[in-house]
Amino acid sequence: MHLRLLALAASSLLLTATACGSSSSPDDPPDSGPELPGTGSGDVAPADRTACSGLTVTPGTYDWTVEHGGHTRAFRVHVPTGYDATKPTPVVLSFHGFGSNEVEQEQLTGFSALADAEGFIAVYPRGLNLPEIYGRGDADSRGWNGEACCGPAQIANVDDVGFVDALLANLDTRVCTDPRRVFANGFSNGGFFSYELACKRAQRIAAIAPVSGMDGVTDCHPSRPVPVLHFHGSADPTIYYDGGANVPGGKPYPSAPESVRRFAELNGCTGPQQQTYQQGNSTCVASTGCQPASATASLCTITGGKHAWPGQPLYNDGTTDLDATLQMWRFFQARPRP
Repeated sequence: MHLRLLALAASSLLLTATACGSSSSPDDPPDSGPELPGTGSGDVAPADRTACSGLTVTPGTYDWTVEHGGHTRAFRVHVPTGYDATKPTPVVLSFHGFGSNEVEQEQLTGFSALADAEGFIAVYPRGLNLPEIYGRGDADSRGWNGEACCGPAQIANVDDVGFVDALLANLDTRVCTDPRRVFANGFSNGGFFSYELACKRAQRIAAIAPVSGMDGVTDCHPSRPVPVLHFHGSADPTIYYDGGANVPGGKPYPSAPESVRRFAELNGCTGPQQQTYQQGNSTCVASTGCQPASATASLCTITGGKHAWPGQPLYNDGTTDLDATLQMWRFFQARPRP
């Protein structure tokens, strides 16, 4: 469930060999091709919903699929205890890191247990891997096209934003979702991708909360201010807190403070920074004076923290001084899409 730089290096070498080995169109990945800058034509606000009828899914955990881009794309959905199929319900999308999958992301974050307690739908999408994109290679290479990171999905320019569009449309046919309360978070490569969604689907995603993943989008113009809550360890040896260019096949990425500063600027935040959380090695600081005031851009720094999910000590010594999953939900609760 971590970003494996050696595996990324192997992936990039294989992709280079594949690209150089043939110039015929049948060998091209189905989702490759240039992507237009800006938000794109798919950034459209869905209609509001006050109630649902005719839906039959009950509380539980489901593994569903949707067809997109020539692939059968998978996602896990946890429908919470107490779910009412007639009542619009918030949705939290959680994207796994490179080399991980939706099951590991559910275990890492603990969102399903929190969903039961708080009454939201938790969704864990699955990224594509080398065999699915190119027909060969390491199956343990699932990831997302976060523009600067990571692996075959990024190198092949997979349309993962379009997959999220298809996933949300499919989800709407199964469960009663609230279009104004759809949120995204992700770990590592999944964190990069959550920034991608903020840039390109601001009308669909109300707010984001990346963990150990940066804003790798070179031309980000959200159609509205998107609140951001970013978590990052200062000693992260995989995605460097101060930015870097260490992702094989990827692109240079900014620091955690710079990633958040970019959204503070995009969100019109002109006020002073305000400390919003401090316990042990964990401190959160938010930009203020944003337009609207709820469109804050916040950074939670875990001093000495590694490539980890805060609140999950069983993976890379995640701090117990900050529960990222709980703090994300509190952040999301206060920030529905206007």
